[in-house]
Amino acid sequence: MRGAGRFAPTPTGRLHLGNVRTALLAWLWARASGIPNILRVEDLDPAAVPAGALEGIYTDLDWLGLVYDEEPRKGGPAGPYQQSARFDLYTAPLERLNAMGLLYPCGCSRKEVAQAGLAPHAGDEGPIYPGTCRPAAPAPLDSLSPIVLPNGRRAALRLNVPAALERLGTGPLVGFDDAVCGRVEMDAVALGDFVVRRTDSLAAYQLACAWDDVEMGCTQVLRGLDLLTSAVRQVLLLRLLSRPLPQYAHVGLVLTPTGDKLSKRDDAIAVEALRRGGEAPERILARLAGISALPETGDLARLTSAFAVAPAWRESVRLSP
Repeated sequence: MRGAGRFAPTPTGRLHLGNVRTALLAWLWARASGIPNILRVEDLDPAAVPAGALEGIYTDLDWLGLVYDEEPRKGGPAGPYQQSARFDLYTAPLERLNAMGLLYPCGCSRKEVAQAGLAPHAGDEGPIYPGTCRPAAPAPLDSLSPIVLPNGRRAALRLNVPAALERLGTGPLVGFDDAVCGRVEMDAVALGDFVVRRTDSLAAYQLACAWDDVEMGCTQVLRGLDLLTSAVRQVLLLRLLSRPLPQYAHVGLVLTPTGDKLSKRDDAIAVEALRRGGEAPERILARLAGISALPETGDLARLTSAFAVAPAWRESVRLSP
């Protein structure tokens, strides 16, 4: 496997300073490691991408000087670099999981899952699925063709997590070593059976993200701490598929001066608004480097030479007023 780092934004809105801090740290980590930087666009639902959102991301990153070796506009050996152009590539891992008897159809709505009363605020995947549609005896599906249930609903496909863990023979805990958080172990059963193919028959986030990371040769994955449970699910998938794990690094979130989570709807911290307001890109980079225990400079070459992954990044940081 070749080495590469990556930044993988979802083009549903403007980049804010939290997104850019993640992009900056991931970019510096790859540069300091001497490996290519990849920009991957995670647009699994093209209909949900607002007009101009992707172009806005390109504009912001170009303006900040975060130039990528491989990305949708340039292409490269691991392309295509937009998930909306990779849908056919997700068939192979789905077929392998199905051959193991680990997939099953589920017609439960998000509302129905939430009403089951299991951890209604369970993080990036939403409410934890209680296993309502899980079969008593796991078995391969006859076909991965779209499934319409007797009630007329289209079915998603979920991973049978207990059966997956039994196949691996590792017990309920799924663990990995994180460059920032240290050893991470979570009870995968407690996280619930998660969707790997959506009701529209397109690959779901967990499968597409994990598969793209290994297929693109990403050996470094730096992203927000809010995706730590996603990492557990993705590690489980990669182990089932006998694929190598990247080196993960999950960093704490950037908060507003009042301690709130940043929002793409907040003009005050949108890169586009700062750029239009006359802010210099070097000042933005220096500000984000400073809150990340790096030299407070916008000089990317200097930041690269000074770069080192810091365990302190696990803590959330507040922007100064």
